[in-house]
Amino acid sequence: MKNPNELCGIWHGKDASAAITEDYSIFFLRLEPELIAAVLKHSDYGTAGTVYGVGRDWNANAIYRIIAPDSGKVFCNDENDERLRLHENDKAELDGSGVLIYTAYNGSRFELTLSEKFNKDFFVKDKNTDSLSLPEKMAKWNVLSCFCNENEVYNVHIDAIKNSAYFGFDEKENFLYCRIGKNAYCEKGWAMLSTTCIRMNECRMLEDNLLALDDYKLNEDFFVKDGCSFPDDGGWYWSVKEVTDDVIYLNGCGGATYEIHKN
Repeated sequence: MKNPNELCGIWHGKDASAAITEDYSIFFLRLEPELIAAVLKHSDYGTAGTVYGVGRDWNANAIYRIIAPDSGKVFCNDENDERLRLHENDKAELDGSGVLIYTAYNGSRFELTLSEKFNKDFFVKDKNTDSLSLPEKMAKWNVLSCFCNENEVYNVHIDAIKNSAYFGFDEKENFLYCRIGKNAYCEKGWAMLSTTCIRMNECRMLEDNLLALDDYKLNEDFFVKDGCSFPDDGGWYWSVKEVTDDVIYLNGCGGATYEIHKN
């Protein structure tokens, strides 16, 4: 069942965030002070993945239950944790005042406020961006919604102007990465502040996640000309490497080059 249009967008609450499109969604939930869940749902497949980050910051580990839509194969590194299955019974709905209420299977209730609204054309690329500034082009071109499952590898993006959400999994490569963050752009590049992040050995969410509703104010001095940087504000900074009519190239992490495409 597809998500109603009024749910589609990016939402944040004190202990939760959500990225919702018509066809799929990613929910981030602080169930306990040191237990954060990322729940991936799809209108055709149901709950396609549940990840628990257990611990805090780098003193953490992740457990997961992922279902490959193409084969139905289940990947799980803790078959004894029944909680991972039970999130199929979670519900998300609006109350009468426009607040998103997410109710987990155990009765935990999260209230979320809308940060960015998705209408039916939100993810359609605008062809007429030539007159925009470089920061405006990056913001517009970076918008993306995709649910990719190929060879039992996940790459799920819900990238908006101010917010970006991601759910990635590859058991063969021991890769797990669930994240939502805030974007900011300037002539020097793109910066992101991740507000919730779960990896194999990392687990964190802003102490007061309502701060995720605020715009991210980047510091241009934090950009490194020929690379990426991770300054004390917690942001990730990718500097501009090259600009063409159709692609903006950025200095990524570990010597990689990131690309933002016009189309």
